Amino acid sequence: MPTSKSESNRALILNLFSGGKLQISNLSNAKDTRILQKLAANQSEIFDAGDAGTSFRFMTAYLGVRGKEAVLTGSERMKERPIALLVDALRKLGAKIEYIGNEGYPPLKFSGFKDSGLSEIEIDATVSSQYISALMMAGPSLPNGIKIYLLGDVVASWPYLELTWNQMQKVGISGDFSQKLIAIPNQEFKATAISIESDWSAVAYWYAMLALSPEKTNFSLANLFKGSFQGDSAIQPIFEKWGIKSSFSENYLVIEKKENSKINGCLELDFLNIPDQGQTFIALCAATGIEAYFTGLQSLAIKETNRLLAMKTELKKIGVEIEINEKEGTCFIAGNQKLMEPSQAFETYKDHRMAMALSIFAIVFKDGIVIENPDVVEKSYPDFWKELEKVGFEIVQ
Repeated sequence: MPTSKSESNRALILNLFSGGKLQISNLSNAKDTRILQKLAANQSEIFDAGDAGTSFRFMTAYLGVRGKEAVLTGSERMKERPIALLVDALRKLGAKIEYIGNEGYPPLKFSGFKDSGLSEIEIDATVSSQYISALMMAGPSLPNGIKIYLLGDVVASWPYLELTWNQMQKVGISGDFSQKLIAIPNQEFKATAISIESDWSAVAYWYAMLALSPEKTNFSLANLFKGSFQGDSAIQPIFEKWGIKSSFSENYLVIEKKENSKINGCLELDFLNIPDQGQTFIALCAATGIEAYFTGLQSLAIKETNRLLAMKTELKKIGVEIEINEKEGTCFIAGNQKLMEPSQAFETYKDHRMAMALSIFAIVFKDGIVIENPDVVEKSYPDFWKELEKVGFEIVQ
Protein backbone atom coordinates (compact mmCIF):
# COMPACT_ATOMS: atom_id res chain seq x y z
CA MET A 1 0.00 0.00 0.00
CA PRO A 2 1.13 3.59 -0.55
CA THR A 3 2.03 5.39 2.64
CA SER A 4 -0.17 8.21 3.86
CA LYS A 5 0.36 11.53 2.15
CA SER A 6 -1.67 13.17 4.94
CA GLU A 7 0.80 11.95 7.55
CA SER A 8 3.79 12.55 5.28
CA ASN A 9 2.88 16.15 4.47
CA ARG A 10 2.32 17.01 8.12
CA ALA A 11 5.65 15.45 9.06
CA LEU A 12 7.45 17.45 6.36
CA ILE A 13 5.97 20.77 7.49
CA LEU A 14 6.64 20.01 11.16
CA ASN A 15 10.23 19.23 10.18
CA LEU A 16 10.49 22.63 8.48
CA PHE A 17 9.17 24.43 11.54
CA SER A 18 11.48 22.40 13.80
CA GLY A 19 14.54 23.39 11.81
CA GLY A 20 15.19 19.85 10.59
CA LYS A 21 15.04 17.97 13.91
CA LEU A 22 12.84 15.13 12.66
CA GLN A 23 13.91 11.82 11.12
CA ILE A 24 11.09 10.72 8.81
CA SER A 25 10.91 7.16 7.46
CA ASN A 26 8.50 5.45 5.06
CA LEU A 27 7.64 8.77 3.41
CA SER A 28 4.89 8.72 0.77
CA ASN A 29 5.87 8.71 -2.91
CA ALA A 30 2.63 10.49 -3.86
CA LYS A 31 2.98 13.47 -6.17
CA ASP A 32 1.64 15.83 -3.50
CA THR A 33 4.35 14.74 -1.08
CA ARG A 34 7.08 14.93 -3.72
CA ILE A 35 5.94 18.49 -4.48
CA LEU A 36 6.09 19.41 -0.80
CA GLN A 37 9.59 17.94 -0.51
CA LYS A 38 10.72 20.16 -3.39
CA LEU A 39 9.07 23.20 -1.83
CA ALA A 40 10.76 22.47 1.49
CA ALA A 41 14.17 22.34 -0.23
CA ASN A 42 13.54 25.33 -2.51
CA GLN A 43 16.08 28.15 -2.21
CA SER A 44 14.53 30.58 -4.70
CA GLU A 45 11.81 33.16 -4.04
CA ILE A 46 9.27 31.41 -6.27
CA PHE A 47 7.43 28.42 -4.78
CA ASP A 48 5.16 26.48 -7.16
CA ALA A 49 2.80 24.00 -5.49
CA GLY A 50 1.21 22.88 -8.76
CA ASP A 51 -2.14 21.23 -8.02
CA ALA A 52 -1.19 20.09 -4.49
CA GLY A 53 -3.82 21.76 -2.29
CA THR A 54 -2.52 20.48 1.05
CA SER A 55 1.01 21.53 0.16
CA PHE A 56 -0.16 25.01 -0.84
CA ARG A 57 -2.07 25.57 2.39
CA PHE A 58 0.66 24.23 4.66
CA MET A 59 3.34 26.26 2.85
CA THR A 60 1.17 29.38 3.16
CA ALA A 61 1.39 29.09 6.95
CA TYR A 62 5.11 28.28 6.89
CA LEU A 63 6.12 31.12 4.56
CA GLY A 64 3.85 33.55 6.38
CA VAL A 65 5.17 32.82 9.86
CA ARG A 66 8.81 32.46 8.84
CA GLY A 67 8.65 35.90 7.18
CA LYS A 68 10.37 34.81 4.00
CA GLU A 69 10.33 37.05 0.93
CA ALA A 70 8.55 34.74 -1.48
CA VAL A 71 5.80 34.12 -4.02
CA LEU A 72 3.65 31.00 -3.67
CA THR A 73 1.74 29.96 -6.77
CA GLY A 74 0.12 26.89 -8.29
CA SER A 75 -1.81 25.44 -11.21
CA GLU A 76 -4.75 27.17 -12.88
CA ARG A 77 -7.13 25.06 -10.80
CA MET A 78 -5.22 26.07 -7.64
CA LYS A 79 -5.83 29.71 -8.53
CA GLU A 80 -9.56 28.97 -8.33
CA ARG A 81 -9.37 27.45 -4.84
CA PRO A 82 -10.04 29.89 -1.96
CA ILE A 83 -7.32 30.71 0.55
CA ALA A 84 -8.72 33.84 2.25
CA LEU A 85 -9.63 32.21 5.58
CA LEU A 86 -6.03 31.16 6.15
CA VAL A 87 -4.50 34.39 4.84
CA ASP A 88 -6.79 36.52 7.03
CA ALA A 89 -5.77 34.55 10.12
CA LEU A 90 -2.05 34.81 9.33
CA ARG A 91 -2.34 38.54 8.69
CA LYS A 92 -3.86 39.04 12.14
CA LEU A 93 -0.85 37.31 13.65
CA GLY A 94 1.60 39.54 11.76
CA ALA A 95 2.26 37.91 8.37
CA LYS A 96 2.63 40.30 5.44
CA ILE A 97 0.73 38.61 2.60
CA GLU A 98 -0.69 40.11 -0.60
CA TYR A 99 -2.81 38.65 -3.38
CA ILE A 100 -1.13 38.90 -6.76
CA GLY A 101 -4.25 38.05 -8.76
CA ASN A 102 -7.84 37.75 -7.61
CA GLU A 103 -8.60 38.78 -4.03
CA GLY A 104 -8.92 35.73 -1.82
CA TYR A 105 -7.17 33.32 -4.22
CA PRO A 106 -3.62 32.27 -5.12
CA PRO A 107 -0.97 33.26 -6.02
CA LEU A 108 0.35 34.94 -2.86
CA LYS A 109 3.24 37.32 -2.18
CA PHE A 110 4.98 37.17 1.22
CA SER A 111 7.05 40.11 2.45
CA GLY A 112 7.91 39.42 6.07
CA PHE A 113 6.43 38.86 9.52
CA LYS A 114 6.00 41.50 12.23
CA ASP A 115 4.55 40.25 15.50
CA SER A 116 1.13 41.80 15.99
CA GLY A 117 1.08 40.89 19.67
CA LEU A 118 -2.05 38.83 19.02
CA SER A 119 -2.42 35.10 19.48
CA GLU A 120 -6.19 34.61 19.30
CA ILE A 121 -7.80 33.65 15.99
CA GLU A 122 -11.40 32.88 15.11
CA ILE A 123 -11.93 30.67 12.07
CA ASP A 124 -14.91 29.05 10.37
CA ALA A 125 -14.47 25.38 11.18
CA THR A 126 -17.09 24.17 8.70
CA VAL A 127 -15.04 24.78 5.53
CA SER A 128 -11.69 22.95 5.51
CA SER A 129 -9.62 21.35 8.25
CA GLN A 130 -6.43 22.10 6.29
CA TYR A 131 -6.57 25.80 7.20
CA ILE A 132 -6.77 24.87 10.87
CA SER A 133 -4.05 22.21 10.63
CA ALA A 134 -1.75 24.76 8.97
CA LEU A 135 -2.29 27.23 11.82
CA MET A 136 -1.84 24.51 14.44
CA MET A 137 1.54 23.46 13.06
CA ALA A 138 2.65 27.10 12.91
CA GLY A 139 1.59 27.67 16.54
CA PRO A 140 4.77 26.58 18.37
CA SER A 141 6.86 28.96 16.21
CA LEU A 142 4.68 32.03 16.77
CA PRO A 143 6.05 34.50 19.36
CA ASN A 144 2.87 34.29 21.44
CA GLY A 145 1.74 30.83 20.40
CA ILE A 146 -1.78 30.53 19.05
CA LYS A 147 -5.35 30.14 20.29
CA ILE A 148 -7.74 29.02 17.56
CA TYR A 149 -11.43 29.47 18.33
CA LEU A 150 -13.43 27.16 16.06
CA LEU A 151 -16.67 28.74 14.86
CA GLY A 152 -19.60 26.56 13.88
CA ASP A 153 -21.27 23.54 15.40
CA VAL A 154 -19.51 21.03 13.19
CA VAL A 155 -15.80 20.82 12.44
CA ALA A 156 -15.23 19.72 8.86
CA SER A 157 -12.99 16.65 8.66
CA TRP A 158 -12.35 16.63 12.42
CA PRO A 159 -10.26 13.41 12.27
CA TYR A 160 -7.69 15.26 10.15
CA LEU A 161 -7.23 17.74 13.01
CA GLU A 162 -6.84 14.82 15.41
CA LEU A 163 -4.19 13.42 13.07
CA THR A 164 -2.36 16.78 13.08
CA TRP A 165 -2.49 16.97 16.87
CA ASN A 166 -1.29 13.38 17.26
CA GLN A 167 1.76 14.07 15.10
CA MET A 168 2.49 17.31 16.93
CA GLN A 169 2.44 15.46 20.24
CA LYS A 170 4.90 12.92 18.83
CA VAL A 171 7.39 15.75 18.25
CA GLY A 172 7.05 17.10 21.77
CA ILE A 173 4.36 19.76 21.34
CA SER A 174 1.85 20.28 24.14
CA GLY A 175 -1.28 22.39 24.47
CA ASP A 176 -5.06 22.21 24.68
CA PHE A 177 -7.10 20.52 21.95
CA SER A 178 -10.89 20.52 21.74
CA GLN A 179 -13.65 21.11 19.19
CA LYS A 180 -14.11 24.69 20.39
CA LEU A 181 -10.58 25.83 21.21
CA ILE A 182 -7.10 24.74 20.19
CA ALA A 183 -4.39 26.48 22.24
CA ILE A 184 -0.69 25.89 21.50
CA PRO A 185 1.96 27.99 23.28
CA ASN A 186 5.32 28.98 21.83
CA GLN A 187 7.73 26.07 22.44
CA GLU A 188 10.58 24.01 21.06
CA PHE A 189 10.24 20.83 19.00
CA LYS A 190 12.11 17.75 20.18
CA ALA A 191 14.30 15.62 17.93
CA THR A 192 12.12 12.65 17.00
CA ALA A 193 11.91 9.72 14.59
CA ILE A 194 8.58 9.44 12.76
CA SER A 195 7.45 6.43 10.71
CA ILE A 196 4.53 6.92 8.30
CA GLU A 197 1.61 4.46 8.21
CA SER A 198 0.03 3.25 4.96
CA ASP A 199 -2.77 5.35 3.47
CA TRP A 200 -6.29 4.51 4.65
CA SER A 201 -7.72 6.73 1.90
CA ALA A 202 -6.25 4.32 -0.64
CA VAL A 203 -7.52 1.27 1.24
CA ALA A 204 -11.11 2.17 0.35
CA TYR A 205 -10.65 1.22 -3.31
CA TRP A 206 -9.64 -2.30 -2.29
CA TYR A 207 -12.67 -2.57 -0.01
CA ALA A 208 -14.89 -1.44 -2.90
CA MET A 209 -13.40 -4.02 -5.27
CA LEU A 210 -13.90 -6.68 -2.63
CA ALA A 211 -17.55 -5.63 -2.32
CA LEU A 212 -18.00 -6.40 -6.02
CA SER A 213 -16.03 -9.66 -5.94
CA PRO A 214 -17.24 -13.22 -5.30
CA GLU A 215 -17.59 -14.50 -1.75
CA LYS A 216 -14.58 -15.81 0.19
CA THR A 217 -12.21 -13.31 -1.41
CA ASN A 218 -9.66 -11.54 0.78
CA PHE A 219 -6.76 -9.09 0.70
CA SER A 220 -3.92 -8.55 3.17
CA LEU A 221 -2.77 -4.93 3.17
CA ALA A 222 0.53 -4.03 4.80
CA ASN A 223 1.53 -1.37 7.35
CA LEU A 224 -1.99 -0.62 8.61
CA PHE A 225 -2.86 -0.60 12.29
CA LYS A 226 -5.85 -0.81 14.58
CA GLY A 227 -6.59 2.53 16.24
CA SER A 228 -5.12 4.58 13.38
CA PHE A 229 -5.45 8.36 13.66
CA GLN A 230 -6.21 8.62 9.94
CA GLY A 231 -9.85 9.60 9.60
CA ASP A 232 -10.55 7.30 6.67
CA SER A 233 -9.95 4.27 8.88
CA ALA A 234 -13.64 4.83 9.77
CA ILE A 235 -14.60 2.98 6.56
CA GLN A 236 -14.19 -0.42 8.28
CA PRO A 237 -17.68 -0.68 9.84
CA ILE A 238 -19.33 0.87 6.76
CA PHE A 239 -18.09 -1.92 4.51
CA GLU A 240 -19.53 -4.51 6.87
CA LYS A 241 -22.84 -3.64 5.16
CA TRP A 242 -21.38 -5.31 2.04
CA GLY A 243 -20.35 -8.41 4.04
CA ILE A 244 -16.71 -7.46 4.46
CA LYS A 245 -14.96 -8.20 7.73
CA SER A 246 -11.79 -6.41 8.90
CA SER A 247 -9.12 -7.81 11.20
CA PHE A 248 -5.50 -7.07 12.04
CA SER A 249 -2.57 -9.47 12.04
CA GLU A 250 0.81 -8.07 13.08
CA ASN A 251 1.27 -5.11 10.73
CA TYR A 252 -1.39 -6.21 8.24
CA LEU A 253 -5.02 -5.31 7.75
CA VAL A 254 -6.90 -8.37 6.48
CA ILE A 255 -10.20 -7.69 4.70
CA GLU A 256 -12.38 -10.63 3.72
CA LYS A 257 -15.63 -10.97 1.79
CA LYS A 258 -17.52 -13.41 4.01
CA GLU A 259 -20.85 -13.30 2.21
CA ASN A 260 -22.93 -11.35 -0.28
CA SER A 261 -24.97 -9.06 1.95
CA LYS A 262 -28.08 -7.23 0.82
CA ILE A 263 -28.66 -3.68 2.03
CA ASN A 264 -32.37 -3.06 2.49
CA GLY A 265 -33.98 0.36 2.30
CA CYS A 266 -32.05 3.59 1.80
CA LEU A 267 -28.42 3.65 2.95
CA GLU A 268 -27.76 6.94 4.77
CA LEU A 269 -24.16 7.99 5.41
CA ASP A 270 -22.57 11.23 6.65
CA PHE A 271 -19.22 11.97 4.98
CA LEU A 272 -18.37 15.13 6.90
CA ASN A 273 -15.38 13.44 8.54
CA ILE A 274 -14.39 11.31 5.52
CA PRO A 275 -15.12 13.50 2.45
CA ASP A 276 -12.45 11.81 0.29
CA GLN A 277 -14.56 8.66 0.35
CA GLY A 278 -17.63 10.27 -1.20
CA GLN A 279 -16.84 9.35 -4.80
CA THR A 280 -15.99 5.75 -3.92
CA PHE A 281 -19.30 5.11 -2.17
CA ILE A 282 -21.30 6.92 -4.86
CA ALA A 283 -19.70 4.62 -7.46
CA LEU A 284 -20.16 1.52 -5.31
CA CYS A 285 -23.85 2.19 -4.65
CA ALA A 286 -24.41 2.81 -8.36
CA ALA A 287 -22.61 -0.44 -9.20
CA THR A 288 -24.57 -2.52 -6.66
CA GLY A 289 -27.99 -0.92 -7.21
CA ILE A 290 -28.27 0.38 -3.65
CA GLU A 291 -30.46 3.37 -2.87
CA ALA A 292 -28.45 5.88 -0.87
CA TYR A 293 -28.58 9.37 0.58
CA PHE A 294 -25.24 10.95 1.48
CA THR A 295 -24.58 14.14 3.44
CA GLY A 296 -21.47 16.02 4.57
CA LEU A 297 -20.05 16.43 1.04
CA GLN A 298 -19.86 20.25 1.04
CA SER A 299 -16.08 20.36 0.61
CA LEU A 300 -16.16 18.34 -2.63
CA ALA A 301 -16.90 21.47 -4.67
CA ILE A 302 -13.47 22.98 -3.88
CA LYS A 303 -11.32 19.90 -4.39
CA GLU A 304 -9.23 19.11 -7.50
CA THR A 305 -12.51 19.38 -9.39
CA ASN A 306 -16.14 19.85 -8.38
CA ARG A 307 -16.41 16.21 -7.41
CA LEU A 308 -20.17 15.93 -6.96
CA LEU A 309 -20.85 17.50 -10.35
CA ALA A 310 -18.14 15.36 -11.97
CA MET A 311 -19.65 12.14 -10.58
CA LYS A 312 -23.11 13.16 -11.77
CA THR A 313 -21.74 13.76 -15.28
CA GLU A 314 -19.75 10.54 -15.51
CA LEU A 315 -22.40 8.20 -14.09
CA LYS A 316 -24.83 9.37 -16.76
CA LYS A 317 -22.55 7.56 -19.23
CA ILE A 318 -23.61 4.23 -17.69
CA GLY A 319 -27.28 5.13 -17.24
CA VAL A 320 -27.16 6.17 -13.57
CA GLU A 321 -28.81 9.40 -12.48
CA ILE A 322 -27.88 11.00 -9.17
CA GLU A 323 -29.34 14.07 -7.51
CA ILE A 324 -26.83 16.48 -5.96
CA ASN A 325 -26.98 19.68 -3.94
CA GLU A 326 -23.52 21.22 -3.95
CA LYS A 327 -24.31 23.91 -1.37
CA GLU A 328 -25.86 21.47 1.09
CA GLY A 329 -23.34 18.75 0.26
CA THR A 330 -25.89 16.02 -0.41
CA CYS A 331 -26.23 13.24 -2.97
CA PHE A 332 -29.19 10.91 -3.60
CA ILE A 333 -28.87 7.72 -5.66
CA ALA A 334 -32.04 5.86 -6.56
CA GLY A 335 -31.78 2.11 -6.18
CA ASN A 336 -31.76 -0.60 -8.85
CA GLN A 337 -30.99 1.67 -11.79
CA LYS A 338 -30.21 -0.36 -14.91
CA LEU A 339 -26.58 -0.04 -15.86
CA MET A 340 -25.66 0.52 -19.52
CA GLU A 341 -22.40 -0.63 -21.06
CA PRO A 342 -20.32 2.56 -21.34
CA SER A 343 -20.01 3.88 -24.89
CA GLN A 344 -17.78 6.76 -23.82
CA ALA A 345 -14.59 6.99 -21.82
CA PHE A 346 -14.75 8.18 -18.22
CA GLU A 347 -13.20 11.62 -17.75
CA THR A 348 -11.04 12.20 -14.67
CA TYR A 349 -10.97 16.03 -14.53
CA LYS A 350 -7.34 16.01 -13.34
CA ASP A 351 -8.63 14.34 -10.16
CA HIS A 352 -6.95 11.19 -8.83
CA ARG A 353 -10.01 10.12 -6.85
CA MET A 354 -12.24 10.26 -9.93
CA ALA A 355 -9.97 7.77 -11.70
CA MET A 356 -9.75 5.35 -8.78
CA ALA A 357 -13.42 5.49 -7.82
CA LEU A 358 -14.59 4.88 -11.39
CA SER A 359 -12.07 2.04 -11.87
CA ILE A 360 -14.30 -0.34 -9.89
CA PHE A 361 -16.72 -0.48 -12.86
CA ALA A 362 -14.12 -2.64 -14.64
CA ILE A 363 -15.47 -5.47 -12.47
CA VAL A 364 -19.06 -4.73 -13.51
CA PHE A 365 -18.84 -4.45 -17.32
CA LYS A 366 -17.66 -7.52 -19.23
CA ASP A 367 -16.01 -5.42 -21.95
CA GLY A 368 -14.23 -3.24 -19.43
CA ILE A 369 -14.05 0.53 -19.26
CA VAL A 370 -11.88 3.33 -20.63
CA ILE A 371 -10.46 5.99 -18.30
CA GLU A 372 -8.98 9.16 -19.74
CA ASN A 373 -5.74 10.59 -18.29
CA PRO A 374 -5.07 7.67 -15.93
CA ASP A 375 -1.79 9.22 -14.77
CA VAL A 376 -3.73 11.48 -12.39
CA VAL A 377 -3.35 8.73 -9.77
CA GLU A 378 0.25 10.00 -9.34
CA LYS A 379 -1.19 12.54 -6.91
CA SER A 380 -1.78 9.98 -4.15
CA TYR A 381 -1.33 6.38 -5.40
CA PRO A 382 1.31 6.24 -8.17
CA ASP A 383 1.32 2.42 -8.43
CA PHE A 384 -2.47 1.99 -8.46
CA TRP A 385 -2.71 0.52 -11.99
CA LYS A 386 0.28 -1.77 -11.41
CA GLU A 387 -1.35 -3.10 -8.24
CA LEU A 388 -4.59 -3.83 -10.14
CA GLU A 389 -2.61 -5.87 -12.66
CA LYS A 390 -1.16 -7.93 -9.80
CA VAL A 391 -4.64 -9.13 -8.82
CA GLY A 392 -5.73 -10.00 -12.35
CA PHE A 393 -6.97 -6.83 -14.05
CA GLU A 394 -5.95 -6.47 -17.68
CA ILE A 395 -4.87 -2.89 -18.39
CA VAL A 396 -4.03 -1.53 -21.85
CA GLN A 397 -2.64 1.98 -22.30
